Amino acid sequence: MAKQRTLAKEVIISGKGLMLGQTVTVAIKPSPENYGIVFQRIDLEGSSALRACPENYQADLPRCTSIGQGDTKINSVEHLLSALGGTGVDNAQIDVEGPELPSLDGSSLPYAKRIMDVGIVEQNADRQFINIQSPIAVEDGDRRLVLLPADHFQITCVYDHPQLPTQMATFLITPETYISEIAPSRSFCLASEVDTLRKLGIGQGASYENVVVVEDDGSVSSELRFADEFVRHKILDLIGDFYLAGQLPKANVIAIKSGHELHAKLVMSLAEAGLVNSCSVFRSPVEAKDIYQILPHRFPMCMIDRVIEYEDGKRAVGIKNLSFNEQFFQGHFPQEPVMPGVLQVEGLAQLAAWLMLQEIGQGNQIGYFASINEAKFRKPVVPGDQLRLEVEVIRKRRSFVRVVGKTLVGSEVASEGDISIMLGSNQA
Repeated sequence: MAKQRTLAKEVIISGKGLMLGQTVTVAIKPSPENYGIVFQRIDLEGSSALRACPENYQADLPRCTSIGQGDTKINSVEHLLSALGGTGVDNAQIDVEGPELPSLDGSSLPYAKRIMDVGIVEQNADRQFINIQSPIAVEDGDRRLVLLPADHFQITCVYDHPQLPTQMATFLITPETYISEIAPSRSFCLASEVDTLRKLGIGQGASYENVVVVEDDGSVSSELRFADEFVRHKILDLIGDFYLAGQLPKANVIAIKSGHELHAKLVMSLAEAGLVNSCSVFRSPVEAKDIYQILPHRFPMCMIDRVIEYEDGKRAVGIKNLSFNEQFFQGHFPQEPVMPGVLQVEGLAQLAAWLMLQEIGQGNQIGYFASINEAKFRKPVVPGDQLRLEVEVIRKRRSFVRVVGKTLVGSEVASEGDISIMLGSNQA
């Protein structure tokens, strides 16, 4: 079974956005298992985290793919999503300073090369795919997009435009094929479209360095990288738009004259059929100030700094960042400080209690330990570590929950066990 992957190191890229023309900086950061692809507008105070998932798709600007929630929007995400999906990156945090992503040379190759330069590391969790059991199709006039069940990801694309020769290409999508055959293909437009696009207020960052312009006589503004570069770029966009779902399909894909809007329509159809995760499964991060509005714990017994994802009544993932200033390090082997295993389990118990209490809305209750079984401590946890806490519900009643939990430092399990929590009244 293929495993999830993330970047080995952070990547920082700056450049001008194609649509709005602003200079933008993006940081692509390693992230834990099951984190997904999450964007954050760090130039906007209080902006929402934007997971790559169907509900966050927005048709904000023509000729590109955008995601957003409320007033928070990010345009032109398809080339970076394509690079992440094409190179096989499942988990990444993407911090963006600006309203769209840099266009760079108009292809996804600069993104893909930087990702491969820092390296990709395998994680423990299994990779998730969109598994197609029967044919799925969407269409709009003469535009069609069809998915046929397969044990691989292959795309056949037909690009047909009245002013250009028809182009068709088929590729089995692997990281190697993607980088060599798909990623270098650049954005393009017809010279006759330029004025119309400018009147729409888009293409403000376009130049001959990031767009191939096709003149009325068929000549092009720069030497093509492939004879069929236009259809290859359509495949590049399709991969990026598929990755709006956070997963790629196992399917033979047939695309005829398709574009961003039809791609999004198919992703929405997959979501409606329950074939991809929705944003309601993976919530925006919950910060400590909100966690302890629900949990009654106070310093020095606060063992959760952040909940990064949760699914009501099923599972949650939290983070505890450890510094030498934690009180237990001062007394627990101060010359060789180690986090007590019982406090790691306490963190799992707090996460399980929070998961229950936030769902039922009972802020006047406390979660008490009912039992701890099969506890194992596998790795010392020391100052400077980031402790990832994961709990999964295996049994639940109104005032009782049993979970299996584990803590991890990086990809290594530090502790694990079977924990039961009983809810009781807060008499304070």
